[in-house]
Amino acid sequence: MIKEKLSVIIPCFNEEGTIYQNIKKIFQYLESSFESFEIVAVNDGSTDKTVAELKKVQDELFLTIIDNYANEGKGKAVRDGMLKSNGEIVMFLDADLAIPIEELEKFIVEIRNGYDIAIASRFVPGGRIIKKVLWYRVIMEKVFRIIRMIILNNYKIKDTQCGFKVFKREAAMKIFPLMTIKRFAFDAEIVFIASKFKYKIKELPIALQNPARSHIRIVRDSLNMFFDLLRIRIRDLRKGYEIER
Repeated sequence: MIKEKLSVIIPCFNEEGTIYQNIKKIFQYLESSFESFEIVAVNDGSTDKTVAELKKVQDELFLTIIDNYANEGKGKAVRDGMLKSNGEIVMFLDADLAIPIEELEKFIVEIRNGYDIAIASRFVPGGRIIKKVLWYRVIMEKVFRIIRMIILNNYKIKDTQCGFKVFKREAAMKIFPLMTIKRFAFDAEIVFIASKFKYKIKELPIALQNPARSHIRIVRDSLNMFFDLLRIRIRDLRKGYEIER
């Protein structure tokens, strides 16, 4: 059994069909592997029955729910959950379990080995695809990766966008209060801030079972992500991150 207390943050947006069974799956895994843990589900203004499903889970097991009535973005939901957490190790993962919770053990190993942050990556050797990604997501991921590396001048980290990241508490509590990006480019900002603090980051290969549907809107979200990268760079050039540090 792992002795360190773990906090698991799950951002949720219109997940009524799977969130009940997925949180129970996460709980069962954690119960068998950790002496102490908490699960924090953050509703990001869902318009379906996600909140009702979360409350159904809460009736059966211990679950903290943060209910944000407005849809402000996955980044905002993750930040809210992280700042609410109290674990020695804190993480977030996607509600659809595109990366299975069973992958967590090797991330914990790297945190124990001295890394401050362990992140899932699709672009390091050793990964495997259980279910292929939607074709337009492949294009978006490749284009975003190139643009992100150029704008943020960070070629060392191969993949910032996987929704499975694990942090030492000290690192998380320095990084997330500085976060400003609310939507999908927030992962890139997290890694950017972590690099500025010179935190040690480990990229790990994962099993990836891509969901049949996606909340990403091809044109609108692609443009938002591009402009968010520019906002991160401009803020850095204006010494915004240094001032807040």
